[in-house]
Amino acid sequence: MAIEFYKEFGEFGYLANYSEYGFYKNGKYFKTAEHYYQSEKFDDLEIKNKIINASTAKEAAAIGRDRKNKRIDNFREIKLGVMYEGVLEKFRQNSDIRSKLIETRNVEIKEMTVKESFWGMGPNLDGENHMGKILEVVREKVKREVLLKILSNCRDKKVYVVGHNNPDPDTVFSSLIMTNILRSKGIEAVFSVRDENFVSKELITDYLKEDYEVIDDYSNKYFLLIDNNSLDFIESNQVLGSIDHHKITGEVEDLIEIEYASTGLLIYDLFKNSYKFSEEELKLIFLTVLADTEYLVSSRFSLEDEKLFNELGVELDVVSLQKKYFKTTDFSNSIHSNFKNDYKVYNRGDIAIRRSMISSYSLEKDKYYDEYVAMMDKNEIDLLIWCDYSLKKTYIHYKNLDIEFPYFTTSSNLIFDYLEKESSL
Repeated sequence: MAIEFYKEFGEFGYLANYSEYGFYKNGKYFKTAEHYYQSEKFDDLEIKNKIINASTAKEAAAIGRDRKNKRIDNFREIKLGVMYEGVLEKFRQNSDIRSKLIETRNVEIKEMTVKESFWGMGPNLDGENHMGKILEVVREKVKREVLLKILSNCRDKKVYVVGHNNPDPDTVFSSLIMTNILRSKGIEAVFSVRDENFVSKELITDYLKEDYEVIDDYSNKYFLLIDNNSLDFIESNQVLGSIDHHKITGEVEDLIEIEYASTGLLIYDLFKNSYKFSEEELKLIFLTVLADTEYLVSSRFSLEDEKLFNELGVELDVVSLQKKYFKTTDFSNSIHSNFKNDYKVYNRGDIAIRRSMISSYSLEKDKYYDEYVAMMDKNEIDLLIWCDYSLKKTYIHYKNLDIEFPYFTTSSNLIFDYLEKESSL
C-alpha cells in the first residue's frame, strides 16, 4: 500500500514542498523546499531574492512560474537534481520529519496531484511521479546518513549497548548482535542489560551464550539504545543513538526507528550488506521475530517482514519452539507480579503511559479480566492490553473504557495510534 500525499495538509503533509520546514543551503535560508526550487531557476539576483523572501511557498511558486522572468538556459535538464538537493536538505536539517520519513520503511510514495503528470500522478494516475521517487531516494539517503552518524558517535568511546528494562528476547539478542557489529568496526562495546527481570527467560537462557553486564550505575557512561528510544533513565548527552522498531518518542536525536517485526530484523536489514552475520546471530534474529510476533501470529508480522525472515535461512521448527517457549500469563502468580512481568512506560508527547500486557486463552480472560482491571490503579497501570489467543482478539482498558480492538495485535504502538484517533489519549 502506497503513501499518498497532496499539498501540505494531513498526516503526510510534511512530504510536500509547500510544508514549512526551512533549511540553509549555499549560505542562504529557504523557508520551504519550494522556495529553493523556484529560486534556482534564475541567475538574476533580484528575482532570486524576491523568491527567497516571498512570505509563502505559493507566492514563491507564482514568481518562479512567471514566464516573463527569464530562466537559466539548461534548467529543464537540471531540474530533477535541483529538486533532489532541496528535498534532501529539508529532511537533513529537520530531524522530526527526517525520522517520520525514515519511519515509512520502503513503502512507495505518491504525490497525488491531478494537475501535474511529471512531478505527480496526474489526472489518470499514470504520471511519472518524480516527486514521490525523489522522496524515496532521499529516505534511503538520510537513513544511511543517520546510521553512519550513530556509528561515528560511537567511535573512540566505551559504548554500553542496552535496551529497555524487563528485557525480552528482542532486547537481549539484538543488543548482543549490535555489540558484535560495533566490535567488528573497532569500537569498544559492552553487551549490557538494565536488569535481569527477563521476559521469556527460558528462551533467553537456552540461546544466550555470551556474558552480559548488568548496569547498576548509569553515570559517566555512553549508551547505544537498542529496542528502546526513551530517555527515562539517562541524560540525552549520554545517548549516542538509538535503533528501535517502535514508534519514536522524539527524545533521541540520532535515531533509526522503523516498524519491523523485531529490532533484530531491523538490524539485519540495516547491516546485511556491510556485515557478515554468523549462523548463530541469524538464529538469534530468527528468535527475536518469533518472540515479538507471538510466534508469527501477531499482525506485526508483515509481508515485508516475512520476506526478510525467510531470507535468514534459519532451519528451526517454529511449532516446536512455540510449544516449548510460548507461555501465556501464569495466573497462579500474584496480580502485581503479572502486571510487572510485561510492563513498560511509553512517552506519547507529554503523556507518560504505564502499560502492562497480559496474555491468556478465553476461559482465563473470562475468569480474570475484571479482577485485573479493578487492580490497575493500585498497581499504577494506566493501560491494560489483554491478548486472547483462543479468539485471536485484543482487549484494552484505558481511562475507564473497555475496548475490543479491531484485530489481534501485540503492538502497543498500534494500540496507541488507535486510541489517539479515537480521542482517548
